[in-house]
Amino acid sequence: MNVDILHEEKIIGHADLGPIDPSMGVAGGHFVPTPDYDPRLHAFVIDGEYNDLEGKAQLSACSAEFGVLRCEGVAIEDFNETVQEINIIILGMAYPEYETAFAS
Repeated sequence: MNVDILHEEKIIGHADLGPIDPSMGVAGGHFVPTPDYDPRLHAFVIDGEYNDLEGKAQLSACSAEFGVLRCEGVAIEDFNETVQEINIIILGMAYPEYETAFAS
């Protein structure tokens, strides 16, 4: 499922999500940032170090097919400097949307 990742209604990146843990409603995928992405403001992990985002990053994921995804949280893990990889995790995605989105 293709999604836009938003912070304060601004698109900071895109991802193609796949199921990770259906029983917990967890999905994830490779994050492709836009110029509005700033790891210090948006990533919970930067190259293996926890980034304290308390009160900063309220991220959401939105798909063309399902709209804003109902979930418990959206987290970015940015390992761009060490392994040139940035990932997105969607936590606690609501049912039945999870089952519908990843039916195939």
